[in-house]
Amino acid sequence: MTDRFVSIYNKEIDYNLPDKINIYDTTLRDGEQTPGVCFSLEEKLEIAHKLDELGIPQIEAGFPIVSENEKQTVKTIANEGLDAQIICLTRTKKEDIDAALDADVDGIITFMGLSDLHLEVKINKPRDVVNQICMDAIDYGKDHGLFVAFSAEDATRTELPKLLDVYKQAQDHGADRIHIADTTGSINPYATQYLVKNIKKEIDAEIALHCHNDFGFAVANSIAGLFEGATAISTTVNGIGERAGNASLEELIMSLKLLYNKDLGFKTEVIYELSQLVSKYSKIPISDSKAIVGNNVFRHESGIHVDAIVKNPLAYEPFIPEMIGTKRQIVLGKHSGKSAVIEKLDTLNIKVDDTQLSQIVSLVKQERERGEEITNNKFDEILEKVNIKR
Repeated sequence: MTDRFVSIYNKEIDYNLPDKINIYDTTLRDGEQTPGVCFSLEEKLEIAHKLDELGIPQIEAGFPIVSENEKQTVKTIANEGLDAQIICLTRTKKEDIDAALDADVDGIITFMGLSDLHLEVKINKPRDVVNQICMDAIDYGKDHGLFVAFSAEDATRTELPKLLDVYKQAQDHGADRIHIADTTGSINPYATQYLVKNIKKEIDAEIALHCHNDFGFAVANSIAGLFEGATAISTTVNGIGERAGNASLEELIMSLKLLYNKDLGFKTEVIYELSQLVSKYSKIPISDSKAIVGNNVFRHESGIHVDAIVKNPLAYEPFIPEMIGTKRQIVLGKHSGKSAVIEKLDTLNIKVDDTQLSQIVSLVKQERERGEEITNNKFDEILEKVNIKR
């Protein structure tokens, strides 16, 4: 059924995406680093359970070294018995990894800023010394039985030979995965493909992408990287995160499923509820025009659109709302026609003749142009004007 809701040309292309794609969601860590966001233990637990219900294979639950409370929160999630692996963030420091071990996580993402700018501004140590610090952290994590991902912070502003050098060392020291962090969201999809392709030539370890959305390319860059051999993608629910946010979980999942014919097996009916949950607890409203989960995605007013949608939703919707656990809304307003009004009347079990219908449509347009929202009460007033009682 879903095949009919997307472009007929999508099916004609062999996208050659990886057989297995691992989504590791960082809503509880990078999402919480959004200015003004601070999840409670109970809120993190509820979000983690909903991510697990969706089918996320890895949940990045937090940054244990930040505080004792954060460490205990991560530990609680790690011991919740979820199907997902629970991982966390650490700096390349023994005390950070010890905090992660105390939190009972399955693995860590240990990171270091490796661009010339980060070395100059943040670290003030020679590159070879910094690289050795990274290797020592990888060794320490592996020696303690952890899944270890090594992330080069600001990777997309680091010269390729320098990146390859540290990634090769990380691989030699047993890193399970290497991460390309587009920390400032300043790479484009073509450059992402170039970067991943050249890293893939030299690296056998799994390659992950952690993309920020400063230019609106986080999801596009993530998918571009998959074409060249990356197999893990970092996401956040609703795309929240530092500055312009991260790659949006719901946009990535639904784009891969419906536009690239790559169904990752997620229970997509959970998406809308998960989105609303994160919006509620983060206190970040979802834009009405937000892709996939925005209020207007399945909300229709235009008479031409509504007339077609009443007959067949395929006409003006890319997929049915039930796929993500929400419903279609027909809104009465300035652009409404007879089909929208009939749809509204049908929900109220009210029958009218053609003259009454034309009067109702006209009054709906007039009221909306006067600045009145066509609420249920306002619609009742319109019906009374044409002598129709509910």
